[in-house]
Amino acid sequence: MELRHLRYFVQVAEDLHFARAAAHLGISQPPLSQQIRVLEEELQVRLLERTSRRVALTPAGRLFLDAARATLREADNAISVARRAARGELGGLAIGFSASAPFVTEIAHAIADFRDRYPAVSLMLREIAGTDHLRQLEDHLLDIAFHRSRAMPDLPDTLTAEPYLSERLFVACPPGHRLAAQDSVRLADLADEPLVLYSQDRSPFTGHLLALLRESGIEPRVAQVVTDVTTLFGLAAAGIGVMVVVESLCTLQSAMLTYRRVEDDIATIMLWLVRHREPTLPCRNFLGMLGAPEAR
Repeated sequence: MELRHLRYFVQVAEDLHFARAAAHLGISQPPLSQQIRVLEEELQVRLLERTSRRVALTPAGRLFLDAARATLREADNAISVARRAARGELGGLAIGFSASAPFVTEIAHAIADFRDRYPAVSLMLREIAGTDHLRQLEDHLLDIAFHRSRAMPDLPDTLTAEPYLSERLFVACPPGHRLAAQDSVRLADLADEPLVLYSQDRSPFTGHLLALLRESGIEPRVAQVVTDVTTLFGLAAAGIGVMVVVESLCTLQSAMLTYRRVEDDIATIMLWLVRHREPTLPCRNFLGMLGAPEAR
């Protein structure tokens, strides 16, 4: 039995007329009649009563019609699933990121657009502390991760990292602070400033910042280390210490904070897009929305 036999039978059963059914199917009447006979012989059941004046379903034919329609619906669904999967419209996509990555406009827009365009893809967004997202990529718990560091991360052969966005560093301080009176600042201006920092266990950015300061001849004065971004901003606003952030976090506006650009050439940090060398189809679609090289 083939699916076309079921389609032929359903059309005849709906039209109860071989000539009309043949016209709907785009074939001639003799082959249609022959295929219905082949189906009945295969089933060893009479499905249609034929006379010179009419065609009618037998009791077995009426029950078989419901089953045939259900089978065809399942077959059509299977075809649709296969085609949608081949276009990356089904499956899952797991993205790992630090607390600051969603504030990058391009990333936020790509996530929103992906959710709108591929609603059947299970989209998992995971904020991951430290460098654990690299391990989760190796374990195939993530498809993509956004990683901040000054140099390309050390990765196994199965993973690759692409520079996605270089971000300028900014100092955040209360409006009445001495640095707020300047149009911009330099790293040297932080020489004697107390700093509020995000825990290095939570973000590798802090380690890169401390290394950057020390390379500039500045021994950091750490006023407080916190494990929550809200607390970090709150302490900076309260004047406990100044805060150094990437440019995308400057979108978090507050009347109690002023942002000043750090002008030193080295005062930047790269946001890397880390992924598998052989991305899944949903991942390729997301990379296309990001404008990543793999999708071009």
